[in-house]
Amino acid sequence: MIKLPFINRKEKKDKKEYQNILLKTKSSNKKDFVTLVILDGLGIHPDPEGNSLIAANTPFLDTVWSNALSTQIHASGTFVGLPLNEQGNSEVGHLNIGAGRVVQQSLPRINESIENGSFADLDILKEAFNTVKKNRSNLHLIGILSAGGVHGHIKHLFTLLDICKSRGVDPYIHAFLDGRDTGMTDGYYYISKTVERIKKIGVGKISSMSGRFFSMDRDKRWERTELAYNSMVGEGKRKKSDLFTALQEAYKNGENDQIFTPTTIVDKSGNPVGPIRDNDVVIFFNYREDRARQITKVLMLDEFDYFERINHPKNLFFVTMTGYERELNTKILFPPKLIENTLSDVVANAGMSQLHMSETEKNAHVTYFFNGGKEELHPGEKVYNIPSPKVFDYSKVPEMSSYLLRDQLIYELDHRDKNPYSFYLINFANPDMVGHTGNFEATVKANEIVDQLTEEVVRKSVESNGAAIIIGDHGNCETMIDRMTKKIDTAHTDNPVPCIIVTDESDMKGSGNKIHKIGRGPRADSVTGILADVAPTTLSLLDLSPSTDMTGVDLISAIT
Repeated sequence: MIKLPFINRKEKKDKKEYQNILLKTKSSNKKDFVTLVILDGLGIHPDPEGNSLIAANTPFLDTVWSNALSTQIHASGTFVGLPLNEQGNSEVGHLNIGAGRVVQQSLPRINESIENGSFADLDILKEAFNTVKKNRSNLHLIGILSAGGVHGHIKHLFTLLDICKSRGVDPYIHAFLDGRDTGMTDGYYYISKTVERIKKIGVGKISSMSGRFFSMDRDKRWERTELAYNSMVGEGKRKKSDLFTALQEAYKNGENDQIFTPTTIVDKSGNPVGPIRDNDVVIFFNYREDRARQITKVLMLDEFDYFERINHPKNLFFVTMTGYERELNTKILFPPKLIENTLSDVVANAGMSQLHMSETEKNAHVTYFFNGGKEELHPGEKVYNIPSPKVFDYSKVPEMSSYLLRDQLIYELDHRDKNPYSFYLINFANPDMVGHTGNFEATVKANEIVDQLTEEVVRKSVESNGAAIIIGDHGNCETMIDRMTKKIDTAHTDNPVPCIIVTDESDMKGSGNKIHKIGRGPRADSVTGILADVAPTTLSLLDLSPSTDMTGVDLISAIT
């Protein structure tokens, strides 16, 4: 039975008293530095079926899980500011980890606005519809066609369609197929539901479709983004007149929703149904920033050097659900709320330096999201970002760029006399990114590689009078088969994640204790904390007080 965290999380009015309690429980073993190792997409589930973590040989993680301070922590749903039972994700995970508090996410914020009726009355939305009529131009709704809830939600598209109906505007829809946070071929279902909605209310036409691999790339693979862009301006690599025929043929040829070739929908004469043109209005209903930036830049930036844009539309009135990036001249329906006094803020304000490390796939997470939505670095903060492998499928290279990350962190730890950072953050993306391919064997291999590299960086940290905290940010690789349908499952999960605190070399030895598989044994029966507890725990090891905005607790006192 899962138990909720047992330490009382005070309300704002009691924060001063609460912080005094936390100060009394701080670790007496102050360390020179802390290394936070985030194993992206590594969750815990007891069922071995489709569980690449249980299938993997992970002797180090098993040992420290059994010997060091360890527990499970919540990483989904209301515990991270998402709707009840909503799966976690990397953005939400890093926000909560860095903030040290539960951060309300965009999804419930938008849902609440829709439910209370204020969404349709947003001034920017009204301005968008007025611009369509003033310019006598077209409205385009672009975004992910999915109920996965990670990057956007199909319900938001349906709400926009209802508003279009009430305003007398017939929009074009540019659908980004998911296949990652949903079933690999669920796009057929979502297209069907969208067509049903269109027929029911009498407005809307789907004018292009593309897999998220192309339209939502974040790895600066501009050749992918170019294909998606071309399909949206009427010049798709593939042109089809029937939506369902296009999907069926693609599936038959080995494509799935994620890698669906960008396709322009044409009429019986072969003309594009609804390309984006000059003076049009675009509403991008994705709310997660990182995978919305590239396609927005292609459409919006005047100065653009990544590829030659065909039919580039001028003077777009471009609306985004949330703020994607400061340099983009878009109208924002739900402006971001900056999170102050994060873990990085506290470290910087104490005059300490910090190093955040990742490969490209997770660069935004260890910087922008971890730092509470801030793009600027702190004084003393350095970022090490190495390119992810330029491959179509990460199952072909399950190691990704993790060895290079390991090498750099070991180098930094060996040269602490030159750069004595107090806080090291490293993200190993393998369990998540390889897990998303659906290739079980490759993900097992990825987990084994990550186990080896985690051991090396944790051992080096402890040997250098540091401490290490090993956590997951959300679940994924532990559930790669849908246990009901028996189909491949590439989506995130709502499972808890491990939290292991290593402060001494004895934590990494067998010491005669029984070694349990990570996630099993006596510590598998309860969930002690939440992601927000990681920041206060880290600060405790550094002998720093958590900010008064942090509602997380020191897990050292909670699990000892």
